[in-house]
Amino acid sequence: MTTKRDEQRSGITLPSMVWVALLLIGLVALAVGVVMLLRRTNPADNVPVLVAGAGGLLTAAAAFGLARKVTSLQAQVNKAERARRADFRATQERSRSLYELSFLMGNTLKYERILDAALEAGRLALRSAEDIENRSMPSAVLLFQADDNLLHVVSSRRLTRSDDSVTLPGKDGLLGKALQAAEPVIGENPRRDPELQYVIGFQHCKSLLCIPLRAGFDNFGVLLYASEKPNAFSADQADLLTTVGIQATIALQNSLLYQHLRDERDKIVEVEEDARKKLARDLHDGPTQTIAAIAMRMSYIIKLYQKSPQMVPDELRKVEDLARKTTKEIRNMLFTLRPLVLETHGITVALNQLAEKMVETYNQNVNVTVHPDVELIIDHHQQGVIFYIVEEAINNARKHAQASLIRIQVFPQGDYVVVQIIDNGKGFDMAGVSEGYENRGSLGMVNMRERAELIDGVLKVESKPGTGTIITVYIPKRGVPGESTGYLAVPRGTTRLALAASERVNRIGSEQQQRRW
Repeated sequence: MTTKRDEQRSGITLPSMVWVALLLIGLVALAVGVVMLLRRTNPADNVPVLVAGAGGLLTAAAAFGLARKVTSLQAQVNKAERARRADFRATQERSRSLYELSFLMGNTLKYERILDAALEAGRLALRSAEDIENRSMPSAVLLFQADDNLLHVVSSRRLTRSDDSVTLPGKDGLLGKALQAAEPVIGENPRRDPELQYVIGFQHCKSLLCIPLRAGFDNFGVLLYASEKPNAFSADQADLLTTVGIQATIALQNSLLYQHLRDERDKIVEVEEDARKKLARDLHDGPTQTIAAIAMRMSYIIKLYQKSPQMVPDELRKVEDLARKTTKEIRNMLFTLRPLVLETHGITVALNQLAEKMVETYNQNVNVTVHPDVELIIDHHQQGVIFYIVEEAINNARKHAQASLIRIQVFPQGDYVVVQIIDNGKGFDMAGVSEGYENRGSLGMVNMRERAELIDGVLKVESKPGTGTIITVYIPKRGVPGESTGYLAVPRGTTRLALAASERVNRIGSEQQQRRW
């Protein structure tokens, strides 16, 4: 395209209308000169020649100027067309990239990839094609933590290391407006923002866009995009990124839900593996040893029959007692392994039968007291976990505490069902036993604690040498979320988004267990 400087260098600086006027004047002068040449009578008269020559020169100069002007306009048109095509291609590329990111968020369950896609969407959605090349655009994902109800940076680009540890209330400034209005807010000059002024990575920016992350009526956090250019974000852009934010929220919830389900699956598998190990230990320590003793006594009886036949009946009676004892132990193991009475008659009957079998098999006194309302406020899955915890606690007290009496109490208390296993045994040093269990693996109390966690319960153990042991389990009533109770502490670093996913896990797990029972 011809610039003004080029036109000045070439001596052509007249407007287009002047060039047209000069062209007309030149044509007229040329025509007059030609007519005068045709009509001159005196060959020495040079006026017609001068007029024709001047007209020709003016015509040529004007034609040249107009040609340059037309060429310049054509170059401008071509440049504008190229820019339009470039913008169109950039828009197509931007749309394709955003679609791919949207597809990625909808089809991946990896938490980090979803966060990265959400941040990348902000860069791709910038207004101009040139800005797309700015891959270092400051941006961040901030989520509310459940323990302090503050916004924490969970993923970011071009923020400083100290910015990643910044916590913001989300009540004032750009963040407060976006969260309160539940819609995107465009801002500028973060240095004057009451909250964002503490984020160093945003201080050099001139444009900000805050997208609230919401699901239903709940705010889980925000997406923050920034640009060094003023007016970098438009209303259409904000609407587009709002859609990205909604999809990111759903994708993050699905990712957390999937991770929670995997964790629950692993925990269930681990608990079942512990149950198999316990059964193997019980078989080895009980019936296996007794059957081996029976085999040895039978071998002894065969030899005794040849030498002292009169002593054989007494030995056979001893073998019979061992066989009966072994039968009781095996029946007790089968009962605790799968208590059918629990499925058909509930926790009260199951615990009473467990107490009877303890007396019958091991001569262990167990007293059971269950409040009549308990079975109405907990589901079958919770009752099953209570049974296994009680059975584990009774066996621990029988084997290690040397208790003469074990009392089982199950009763409602506020939003919980409280289960207490109290024995009058010798007790133990809790610190020493805890260290030992940590070294030996998930046994005993650790196993009971993990089973309680499967139903959002909390297990508490109190014991001292010589004072017996009290094991207390707090289990939320059916329909009462564990994280809202006084006994169940929220793990530090858990986001509201994670808690929402956890609630979905609990709901799905409860439905599956009800169908299973």
